[in-house]
Amino acid sequence: MVFTQPDSVVRMLAPCWNDTVMSEADRALFGLLYTEAIHRSGLYMGDDSLISASRKYFEQHGDDRHLARALLHHGIVLYHQQKTREAILSMKRAEQMAGSLHETAFDWFLYSVLGDVNDNVGDHITTLRYYKQALYAAQQADNKQWALQTLNNIATTFDVLGEKDSLKYYLEQAKPLVDSTQGDVRANYLVNNASYLMKTGKIDEAKHFLFESMQISPTDRGCKLLADIYVQEGDTASAMLQWYRLTSSLSPDVAIQSYQLLIEHLTLLGDTKNAGEYSRRLNEVYRNLYEHNDAAGIMNMMSQFDEQLKERRQYRTVIALLAAIIFLMIISALFVWYSRRRIDKLNARFAESQQQFNLTRSELTQMRRLKEREQRENSMQMKQTVSRLHASANKGKPVADEDANELAQLSYAQNPKLRELLSTLNSKEQMVCLLTIHNFLPTEIATLTISTPQAITNTRVRLLKKLFGETGGAKDFDNAIKQVK
Repeated sequence: MVFTQPDSVVRMLAPCWNDTVMSEADRALFGLLYTEAIHRSGLYMGDDSLISASRKYFEQHGDDRHLARALLHHGIVLYHQQKTREAILSMKRAEQMAGSLHETAFDWFLYSVLGDVNDNVGDHITTLRYYKQALYAAQQADNKQWALQTLNNIATTFDVLGEKDSLKYYLEQAKPLVDSTQGDVRANYLVNNASYLMKTGKIDEAKHFLFESMQISPTDRGCKLLADIYVQEGDTASAMLQWYRLTSSLSPDVAIQSYQLLIEHLTLLGDTKNAGEYSRRLNEVYRNLYEHNDAAGIMNMMSQFDEQLKERRQYRTVIALLAAIIFLMIISALFVWYSRRRIDKLNARFAESQQQFNLTRSELTQMRRLKEREQRENSMQMKQTVSRLHASANKGKPVADEDANELAQLSYAQNPKLRELLSTLNSKEQMVCLLTIHNFLPTEIATLTISTPQAITNTRVRLLKKLFGETGGAKDFDNAIKQVK
């Protein structure tokens, strides 16, 4: 029931919240099911004490099936408490355990959450990977509601990336499932359809879909698209009503763009008082976004966890190989015992092989430790340098030569192909590229390079053509330069 009817589970379990006669095992299961039902209903827990106790109990009793679910939902609570590091580690542990559980209902929710987390930090490649895993799980569970929701997420991601053909493909995949679903999932499908129709110039049809979606469940994205249509139609008043609504959006990007458009139109209308007030609010959004934005840190943390998991698997492989080697050594010893005439020669050969093996293992261990130490040092230096640059931009100061040189050296050390690609650029153009890779905002880049945001945007558009031979916007350049490996 918690997988398919979470609302009913919440209503059933709520009266048990203050039950003091539950056993420890029942209390742990109650905490897991109640928190899971809350999350699957689209709500969030503010306190992690309940799910934390469940997680601790399942860890102590070795109940991996329930522990994996507790880890995921504890991670969700921590994520909304902005305890990002603990949240990511908890979710990644759940992902690590999921492979051996074979529970499609759990897999779908797990991969959907991980996809959302990566979508929030703009890592679209990882986002799509997790959403596609979630789609596979939904199809294995034969759940049309989950499948449509995931197809909506994939289509929305491709829409953000400007991939119109991929957007159309996943809309066509979702179409047969629409009639069997209602609510938010159906509304999101209609918004994706409207977005595609707008891209093909069918504004009236798109507007019809948006009105239908708003009647079902208003969404930020639907309001934004509707405002765009009103602007095209010259209905500025209706567009401004949508922008007013979107200034309270939970998505910083949507809120920022809405504030900017409102300020622009209020200024044109001569309403300087309200324009100034919304400018002040916009600055607060920027400040909060800067204080809580750690996209690079989140992506780096996930990458490190995956790398550590890979190393543990390699370690187990080495152990298996060593066991095989020991087995062969025993067989060899028995063979020597039965072949006394060759024992001296075989012993000498074995001693030489063993010595060479130990020497090779020692060298490999030293090389691995040296590489790990260099990576840690470079990563730490990079974080410190990026932090200083953010601080400089926040104070309105240009980049110091020392910080600029250090950023370039560390970036080129981590990615030698980047040095080759940027070798034809001047120092300022190189700095724009490096700051873009490290997710600096255009306003920050402009401050650090003593330029204007518009100049930075023009530079990025020009560099897209110069470095990659492509034409497009500044965002296209950002995506292209970040994919250089």
